[in-house]
Amino acid sequence: MNTGDELTINFNVNFGGTITVQGNGVVITNNGSISTNGRITVNSGTSGTVFNNQGTVPSQSVFLNAPTTINNGSTGNTAGVTWAGYVGSNFTAAPVINNYANWTAQIQPLPGGTINNKNGAIWNAYMTVSGPLTVNNEGTWNSQVQPSGNPTFTFVNAGTWAGTLTANGYTTAITNSGTWSGQIDYSGSLSITNNAGASWTGLPNGNSGQLAITNAGAWTKGGFNFPSTGPNVFTNQAGATASFNAIVGLNGVTSFVNSGTLSINQSSLLPYGASIINNAGATLNLPLGSGSPSTFTNVGTITNDGQINSTSGGFTNNGTLNNGRATISITGDFTNTGTVTGPAAPFRGSITATGVSVNSGTFGTTGRLDFCDAGRPANGFDTAAGTIGSATTFCLATPLPVELTRFSAQAAKGKVQLQWATATERNSAAFVVERSTTGEGFTAVAEIKAQGNSTQATVYAAIDAKPLAGTSYYRLRQVDLDGTVAYSKVATVHVEATNQPIDLYPNPATDRLTLDLSATAAPCDVRLTNLTGQVVLTTTLAGGQAQELPLTGVPAGLYLLHVRTAAGSTVQRIEKR
Repeated sequence: MNTGDELTINFNVNFGGTITVQGNGVVITNNGSISTNGRITVNSGTSGTVFNNQGTVPSQSVFLNAPTTINNGSTGNTAGVTWAGYVGSNFTAAPVINNYANWTAQIQPLPGGTINNKNGAIWNAYMTVSGPLTVNNEGTWNSQVQPSGNPTFTFVNAGTWAGTLTANGYTTAITNSGTWSGQIDYSGSLSITNNAGASWTGLPNGNSGQLAITNAGAWTKGGFNFPSTGPNVFTNQAGATASFNAIVGLNGVTSFVNSGTLSINQSSLLPYGASIINNAGATLNLPLGSGSPSTFTNVGTITNDGQINSTSGGFTNNGTLNNGRATISITGDFTNTGTVTGPAAPFRGSITATGVSVNSGTFGTTGRLDFCDAGRPANGFDTAAGTIGSATTFCLATPLPVELTRFSAQAAKGKVQLQWATATERNSAAFVVERSTTGEGFTAVAEIKAQGNSTQATVYAAIDAKPLAGTSYYRLRQVDLDGTVAYSKVATVHVEATNQPIDLYPNPATDRLTLDLSATAAPCDVRLTNLTGQVVLTTTLAGGQAQELPLTGVPAGLYLLHVRTAAGSTVQRIEKR
């Protein structure tokens, strides 16, 4: 066949002849069958060949010596469409295979390329791969893939993946948006991204190399080791759940970053050099395995700003435990031979234990902690050796006044609408909405009376009627009847300026600032405040022209310039150097 030729094999035809492609842009369409005697050869040096199989290919004599696109079936035509002929090493150039139906033909080796296993399609073909391979699976993948040469692997799964994968010594990237249960044997660089809504139960089986896992969905696989070579990282994103449902080997080059719910089951040791960061709002469960209780031992570094639950066995800290404005609840014994720190005043971290408590390390010399042994509420540890900071209290930490379920801020029609909800309230006095221009130095803009005591869900709302133009940060201060306070997460909102009549320069400024007031004829009230709202300068400038605002005597820093004209008011950030 020459350049531009097209050949169609009709329905009910069992083709047993020979087809040779020696030109470019050739299209072959099979609606019948390529018999075991049939032979198709795509010569090297050609391009643009397309083979459309809408029937069956039992032939083992299909030779691809140039890049070829194979469409096995098509959208709406999958019934009875199969490619079953053994390919072996007949593909010497990397193809693009679009499988809509059923592919069972083994390829040994495949010189790389792209395989798109479409929605509803089934891939049951064993493959060895010698070049870079990308697989996009939307259907069902049941077969084994292993290297033969020096490939790189990229797998994107939105369907069901049950096949095994061997990637020893090579770079492999997997993105899963469906269900992945297949085993991965590797010794190179393996990265796994498990997207939101996806499920991962597959075994990453490797004792060397690097393993990087990002989980935004549901991870429920344990019983493997993170490689001792590393570095390795497991990132559990907000809203995600990860449960290592069997013993997992945590090596010293492994770090965990948890913003969701993470359960490390039956693991007994976080070794030196390993680390866990448990972010605000996250929950870390240690350990939860079946059988006899197991003590979790930390020899590395744990930074906790969320909630840690050790719900069976005990907890031993031989490393560094940084407990921020957070809670650690230990069912069992607690032993500290390392260093435990808390947050800076006025905040206080909390650690509770139900069993025997021993301190022979450093506890609470940095930051403020409350420790509560259920059996010794007034006297601290069962064995209090080592060093215990003078700011440490014992069983004095009180529960937060409310159980806050959400807090949001949204700009609408030049105002900021704030909403929050509580599930329960205990001795709650008030909610204070606070605003900041930098994320620090918050000031109150609204206060709402709380329910006091409630076991029912309650929804609250407030409005900032005069928000600042640009980006602002809002948080909720929860105040108890006895003065105890707690803070919500920070919400960010951007408000577009409703009136922008002036330009100003230079910014940053030194000794003076020039304001272009030519857009208004009336006098303008000008006020300069610091970021906490304190007025540092006020004056009136004539309109209709550019005017200078002297800044002599104003300390260096960030300020808000308020200008009121006949058209309205504006607020702009300036910097004085």
